[in-house]
Amino acid sequence: MSIDQPDARGLVEIALKTFREVLLPAVPAEQRFPALMIANALSIAERELKGAAGPAEALRRLLGEEGDADTLSRRLCAAIDEGRFDGSAELRPVLWEITRARLVVSNPKYLQK
Repeated sequence: MSIDQPDARGLVEIALKTFREVLLPAVPAEQRFPALMIANALSIAERELKGAAGPAEALRRLLGEEGDADTLSRRLCAAIDEGRFDGSAELRPVLWEITRARLVVSNPKYLQK
């Protein structure tokens, strides 16, 4: 017999819901700011775990290389520093795509402006 248990995404979702509905209303005013920071951090983690688009695919296309987002970001920085994209029209749209992907996770309300 198998018992379904929530995955990491489900656990963060449960923790955030419980924190907002049960704990946050009971937090004293002087502790409200740190409590809201915790809620915000959990919200970011939840969006990240939901599989919001990351920059890796855009970086792979631009660089024509394989690797994870961190490695490819470092390679892109080095390529920009070397002047590989000077005068290139392909860099700006990819940088915007990367920025949008990060905003979806860290501050999705900004994109609604």
